[in-house]
Amino acid sequence: MIIHRSLAAGVGLAALATSAFAQSSTPTAEEISALRAQVQALSARLEQLEAQSQVQAQAQATAAAGTPAPVTAAAPRPVVQAASAPSSVDWSSGLPELRSPDGAFTFKPRIRVTADLSNTFGSDFDGRNLTTTELRGLRLGAQGKTPGGFTYWIEGDIADNAVSVANAFMAYNRKLGGRDLEISAGQRLNDRGVEGGTAEDVTPFLERSLMVSTIGPERGAYGVGLSSKLTGSVWHASLSVTGDAISTGTANDSVTLMGRTHWSPFKTDAGFLHLGGWGFVEDLTPNASIASRSLVVSSRGNDNLRLSGGTYADPKGSKGLGLELGGVHRSGWLMAEGGKRVVETAARDFDQDAYSISAGFFITGEKPPLSARTGTWGRPKVLNPLGTDGYGAVEIVGRYDTADYSDNPTGGEGDTWLLGVNWYPTNNTRVSAHWSAWSVDNRTGTFIGDDSGNTATVRVQTAF
Repeated sequence: MIIHRSLAAGVGLAALATSAFAQSSTPTAEEISALRAQVQALSARLEQLEAQSQVQAQAQATAAAGTPAPVTAAAPRPVVQAASAPSSVDWSSGLPELRSPDGAFTFKPRIRVTADLSNTFGSDFDGRNLTTTELRGLRLGAQGKTPGGFTYWIEGDIADNAVSVANAFMAYNRKLGGRDLEISAGQRLNDRGVEGGTAEDVTPFLERSLMVSTIGPERGAYGVGLSSKLTGSVWHASLSVTGDAISTGTANDSVTLMGRTHWSPFKTDAGFLHLGGWGFVEDLTPNASIASRSLVVSSRGNDNLRLSGGTYADPKGSKGLGLELGGVHRSGWLMAEGGKRVVETAARDFDQDAYSISAGFFITGEKPPLSARTGTWGRPKVLNPLGTDGYGAVEIVGRYDTADYSDNPTGGEGDTWLLGVNWYPTNNTRVSAHWSAWSVDNRTGTFIGDDSGNTATVRVQTAF
């Protein structure tokens, strides 16, 4: 622009000079002075036109960007902060969840550490009166998602001086008629009742009930296969076809078809009613016998305190049915679960019966973490976590459970009464003290006959 202004001034000066010399070959001082004044006026006019052109150009640019034009060209231009990209690491759950910039990929580690101190006393068998410490579980794993609606979850568990695989599956997730549909392949926990379908670290009790251990397929709580689940706002339904849990692959797998559904009617801010049912049918491979089930009674740390289910020669299969009835009201909850399993053998069928009634109450005001959507337990949301002004959440729990295998001449029966306190300093930590009075009558094994006693267990746990 400066060059253009200089050229324009020179052209104007040459034009005026030409005009002046055309009138007089020898200009006078007055003529030269007048000529200089005209050139200065022309230069000032060119500068004014140039400034106006710059203002108009800036106004057009800002108008195209959708922001108001500045009042004057001399005003400082505002600094516009660029929108920051989503954080690639989320610590809100206590462990880092890694995310790609577009959020399509995620990766989150999973950690669970559980340690128990248990004391059993009052048994007629001295071998059962044990004080034990146990690393109940050290579980390490990861979960996340990938583009296209896929998720994954894998966990390994170190317990009882052995390493095993727990959940290890990949799932496809999508909306179906406004509901959440999940189809998974791999090994995952059975969807079998409220307690049976809940991970061990979030159940209100230190061990699952005798009912859960009894009314289930021979392969146990895990199986490899296909599972599907459709979840609404207050209900869900699931169906799975699975073989045995992860094994060495030296024998044929049994095959289990299992389904469950639940409904949470009358849901309000104060609570809801829970209704549910589930069942399974399994086809067992030809084995010499079904291994005698050894059910945990009160504490897994005392292997001498078990309930024997008996043996079954030439088994063909089994089928089971379970029912659920309970609910949540404000800070309290109540749940009853029961069912029957029928073991089919070449000789005849054998009945196995079990049920449990449990209840709890948060004296610190938290809501019981029973999900109206999935029908399983979660972690409580602590209102005042342990800290400067908080003390955590405190829950009182109780349960009665019983199992009866006596239809088989080698099967036993037993029951327990349990009372406990759960303290949750934070959402991810838990300290529990549970006491139970138990009664066991085994017909096989090392400790045969009717026996009773007490077990006290303290657990410290952290899970993410």
